[in-house]
Formats: sequence, C-alpha cells, structure tokens
Amino acid sequence: MDEIAIRDPRPGDAEPLEALITSHFSEGSSYGVDLGLDDPTYRVLVAVEAGSDGGASTDRDDAILGVMALRELSDAAAVADEMYFFDDPDLLPAAELYGHLEMGYVSEAATGRGIGSRLLERLHAIGAERGVDLFVADSWYHGGDDSPEKLFDGHDYETIHRDPIDRPAAECPKCEGECVCEGALAVRRVEGDGA
Repeated sequence: MDEIAIRDPRPGDAEPLEALITSHFSEGSSYGVDLGLDDPTYRVLVAVEAGSDGGASTDRDDAILGVMALRELSDAAAVADEMYFFDDPDLLPAAELYGHLEMGYVSEAATGRGIGSRLLERLHAIGAERGVDLFVADSWYHGGDDSPEKLFDGHDYETIHRDPIDRPAAECPKCEGECVCEGALAVRRVEGDGA
C-alpha cells in the first residue's frame, strides 16, 4: 500500500528529520531542525507512511518520508533575514504577509510519490487561511531528479532570481559532470478573490 499521512511534528521527530535533511547535503554538512512546537507563526508538517489501520506508522525513524515548513513574516526584511541563499529584501515583491517555505525535503527513496506536492499544497491552504498573500521559497535548484525547481514550477511559482553556486562537480552531492546548482528565489501570489 502506498498511503501517506501528513501530520504535525512530534518532539521525537527532530533527530530523524535532521538525518533526512542532512542526507541531501555534501558529506560533513549538518542541519539543525526547529519543530516550531510553540510558535504560532511557524508550521512544520511531516509526511509519514500510513499504518495498516490508516494512522501514522509507529516506527517514526524509518517511516518519515518528508518535511516542509511555513514561517509567517510581516515584512521583506524579516524574510531576507530567514532566507538561506539571499539576504536582500529588495528582491522580494511587496506583500502584507509573507509565507516563507523552509525545510522542504523528501527521502530519496520516496521521491516521485507526490510527497513534496502534498506537503506544499497543505501549507498553501494553511497559509492562505492565515492571511499569507505571498509564498516565498529560496531554494537550491540542482541537477538531480528531485530539484525543487520541478516542484515549484508545477505549483505556479515564478522564479524571480537565480545565482549560480560556484563549486566543482566533485563537491556537489546532486549533479553529475558539471555542477549546475543555483540559489533560486521563487514566489507565488495568493489570489485575493478566494478562487
């Protein structure tokens, strides 16, 4: 059965989520995970295998398939402070409430199952309900089959800025041959008519 459940994080998820995210980076890199358990402006969602009873599997270390988070911010400077690849608030279109997407990772073994899309769609609904009018993602576009560029293009994001990541292909965990990695800034405006 190929059932996937989307749920809120649990305190014990931090370590397996860190391992999932770090597995996408070059050797020796690490990533600290904020579960946002007590922050009403930060929403983390976790994708897991659904158990045979329809609920989430109890073996969370093996069952976590993906993660994505949404941080609500009221001004472009605050978004720029949170972004990984860019720090210039002038790159961002104006908005009343920004929804900055973070920690968008899917297990390599689960790529192609629609997990990233399900997490993104759920965060879009949560953000729109809370008044987000511009979703922002500063992402690592790379040469792998799981490049976020494909996900964002499929969900009506516009990539408004790109900067090459200059490194030898031997140091890139995703590209084969020449490294084509870019830091990319993508945005998606929420329609005001509720459609």
